[in-house]
Amino acid sequence: MSVPSIIAALAIPIILDRVLFRSKDPARTSRIPHSKERVVIIGASSGIGSELARVYAQRNAHVVVVARRLQLLEELVQELSPVAGSIHVVQGDVTSPEDVRRITVESLKALQGGIDTLIICAGAISVLPFEELAGIDAAKADNAPTTLESDADFSHLMPTNPQAALEASVRIMNVNYHAPLNLTSHFLPALTRTSAAGNIVVVSSMAGKLGAPTRSIYCASKHAAQGFFDALGMEVERTGVHVGIVSPGTVDTDLRQSAVDLPKPGSSTAGSDGSEPKKIAGTKKGAMTARACAEGIVRGSDLRQQEVVMPWFYSVSIALNLITPGLVRWLAKKKYGYL
Repeated sequence: MSVPSIIAALAIPIILDRVLFRSKDPARTSRIPHSKERVVIIGASSGIGSELARVYAQRNAHVVVVARRLQLLEELVQELSPVAGSIHVVQGDVTSPEDVRRITVESLKALQGGIDTLIICAGAISVLPFEELAGIDAAKADNAPTTLESDADFSHLMPTNPQAALEASVRIMNVNYHAPLNLTSHFLPALTRTSAAGNIVVVSSMAGKLGAPTRSIYCASKHAAQGFFDALGMEVERTGVHVGIVSPGTVDTDLRQSAVDLPKPGSSTAGSDGSEPKKIAGTKKGAMTARACAEGIVRGSDLRQQEVVMPWFYSVSIALNLITPGLVRWLAKKKYGYL
């Protein structure tokens, strides 16, 4: 099969899917004018979230910005108050059930009892190979005695730090899956009852669709969120609420520096042994800017698109994974230095 034939075979189903099945609702902006839209942005203190706040503020929308870092939120409000229809700060930790309830109540109060758009942008990442995270030393096992004694505890075959892997997994699932689920359950009644066209937009990742080395527990959390919101979108569509999932490729933000599997700055394990900081696999070459990503998210929300993949050509990777998964795995391994 020639290369043009392969490209056509991939492009035709993608185009048909976009034309026939992807929700596009340009009428939403007539039902909810930009200056009337009530938006809650979760994870708005930096990166994509703060750029989303800027986009909506410049459209004169009524915005609530939510995050843990109060000072950054207050600086954002000071910057955007002159142009936003209104802008309000709600500080809280979305992994805390008590905070989520308070965030919901305070957001609805700030927006006069209603909401049109909930954007869940808070997220966490992991950057270490699972073997390294769990303390799995292959060399130690290879060099162990081959004789088996009756009182052997098989310590040479045990991970040295399994608790670290488990704790990192729990932390990332709490941020990337449990928190979005809980936020959705709290805001969904108001979206259903107070908006002419309520939207839930979840900022996921290509890691929710395709695996990548050194991102194992991150991929797991994003796959979980992808599955939940895929199903939820079908469940709530009949109520008039739309669920959109955004899957960007690499975005130029500082998210990697706060990865759940890296030592916290100033902790007892951060550089205490005089070692160099851990090198993070992967490259930001060709990464989207946070602003471009935010503009794509807002455009997808306006059109009520069920899936937004950015940049668009990553859709080809998803299609290729069905036809030739070995090639996609090879490309992922190449990007992250595993060839």
